Amino acid sequence: MDRRQFIQTIPAGLLANAGITGLARAESLAGKQLRFVVGYPAGGVADFAARTIADGFSQATGATVIVENRAGAAGNIATEYLTKQAGDSGVYGIFSNSTLSTNPFVPQLASKNFDAFKDIVPVAALVDMILVLAATNVMGVKTLDEFLAKGRSKDKPIRIGLAGVGSPHHLAAVLLEKTAGLNAIMVPYKGGAPMIADAAGGHLDAVVTTIPVGGPMVAAGKLNWIGIVQPRTISSLQGVPSLVQAYKGATVPSWIGAFAPASAPKELIATMHNEFNKVVNSPAIAEKLRGNGLEPMNLTMAQTDKFVSDEITFMKQFLSELKLDFST
Repeated sequence: MDRRQFIQTIPAGLLANAGITGLARAESLAGKQLRFVVGYPAGGVADFAARTIADGFSQATGATVIVENRAGAAGNIATEYLTKQAGDSGVYGIFSNSTLSTNPFVPQLASKNFDAFKDIVPVAALVDMILVLAATNVMGVKTLDEFLAKGRSKDKPIRIGLAGVGSPHHLAAVLLEKTAGLNAIMVPYKGGAPMIADAAGGHLDAVVTTIPVGGPMVAAGKLNWIGIVQPRTISSLQGVPSLVQAYKGATVPSWIGAFAPASAPKELIATMHNEFNKVVNSPAIAEKLRGNGLEPMNLTMAQTDKFVSDEITFMKQFLSELKLDFST
């Protein structure tokens, strides 16, 4: 399917909101009550992002923002809840990109109760959730070249820890295995904490993780940062290269965005889009986000549409070639 066909058939709800930013008339949010619904438990990366942005949003607009966790079913419980809200209800979802670009294409993760392409629309792409490949001391490597050389050895497969089957961490590891020709065994865990504990104990060779989860073990000398999944380098990990060359130009996106019910008025979405961008890129909020491995984004509505639809096209094809094992 080419891009034109794709746009005509899948993300119609996305395009309905593109290009309207300049037409929207800013309206006062002061005194209004908003709810940010998060599809994951309190204490996680998405929850941290939502609460940090909610605080900044309240200060910038004068609105009262309540963060509500509705965890479960790979974020589908929160997404379904959002689809049932009125478009002008003030309820927004703070979801990972997997809501649109992974769950609908994986039978075990797809919901039968809503259509993500028709029932919700992106308001803003908020932050990149930086994923990093880290090698444990057991593997005995400190650079990307050393990792790839050892990972390609036919003598013994390397063990890569994953924080969940079907997660961006998992897909990033599988893409690296495919594009770099690694001899690897994927070892899934139910969360980052038990995975990191096993990595620190020498039971894994490498992990794909986030900076807040893996950072303490790197500081303790038990893990070494090897490469950044995103096609960028970041200031907090000086000298750590992107995996873009090992990925042969591809990548697995992992970002957090704000979403609204598809019935939300276009003018309201444009207003909220602008406010979200202002908040995440304000110096104090941006610094706090970066300190926890989240890079603020600043896309226009048109750029957001292209970003999302290109990602869905790639992920649909990529996931069609995988057979994810959910039995563990």
